Amino acid sequence: MKTIKSILFSAIGFFAIAASVVGFSSCEQDSCTVLLCKNQGKCEDGVCQCPAGYEGSECETTVASKYIGKYGGTTRCNYNNMLFPIVPDTVEITPLAGPDKVGMKIRAGNTVLDGDFYGTVQGNTIVFETLISRDSQGTELARIDAFVKFDGNLINVFLQTINVTTQEKQACSFIGKFHVPDPEF
Repeated sequence: MKTIKSILFSAIGFFAIAASVVGFSSCEQDSCTVLLCKNQGKCEDGVCQCPAGYEGSECETTVASKYIGKYGGTTRCNYNNMLFPIVPDTVEITPLAGPDKVGMKIRAGNTVLDGDFYGTVQGNTIVFETLISRDSQGTELARIDAFVKFDGNLINVFLQTINVTTQEKQACSFIGKFHVPDPEF
């Protein structure tokens, strides 16, 4: 009986020591081996470091994608200190080549500004290149600067148009909410 107890205690002791060696091994698994950083992201200390234009736990999302869509709201313009009525409006943000590049289309009443607004997403803003309007001979007529700021599902679009000849200015502000049904553009 004493021999069985000795064998039993020895076996339990052996398994306890073996379990502690296996459970507390000095080898640590590299946390980057299971993480698949996409779009040329690099894994450092178990976290993907995303290149410019990408975000997400594995750099799987373009920074522009969260802003792509249609927004419904209103626009108010001020031309040489004269306020115009508030009008219903739609703004559409469209994807362009590049993870942080977007285009913008604006519809205010019967006016559609389309196709020439090219911007770059920077955090919760989009900064657009200055749009230059020219006549048929190529003479510069006006400059339009656009800037977009997001706050949750709200969007604020600021446009300023300067007539190059007269230096008269028109400033417009659109305020709207994300995703409205497709308007007829």
